Amino acid sequence: MSDPSIIYVVDDDPAVLHSTRFLFESQGHRVETFANGRDLLAAYPVPRPSCVLIDHIMPGMDGLEVASRLRDLDARVPVVLVTGHPDPRIRIAAWGAGVPLIEKPFAYEVFRTTLPIGADAREPFARPRPPQGEP
Repeated sequence: MSDPSIIYVVDDDPAVLHSTRFLFESQGHRVETFANGRDLLAAYPVPRPSCVLIDHIMPGMDGLEVASRLRDLDARVPVVLVTGHPDPRIRIAAWGAGVPLIEKPFAYEVFRTTLPIGADAREPFARPRPPQGEP
């Protein structure tokens, strides 16, 4: 049996960290949680995650800044931006940064279809599809 995938979750809301941990652990993944982007960046890369879920709105660095700094450390790690505020500007900024965006609350299958878990990315993560109505 292979080792479980390691998912990093970054969110400033303890309830979201708890429920997301439960969601992924119930699917057989190992989960490491971080209350903010600085904690994630300080701990990275041991162990290297299969993917990183980052909340968009957090104090200090927002999710896109965390994703950018994380990509500077490791261009191959898949990153997904998560938001409870699906403003069109956020969608466009995420698309421009090459980061897929999913809305809270999300079901495991929504995440699974956004980003296959389990296999390490062999190339830098591909740019997601543009938001509806964008080129």
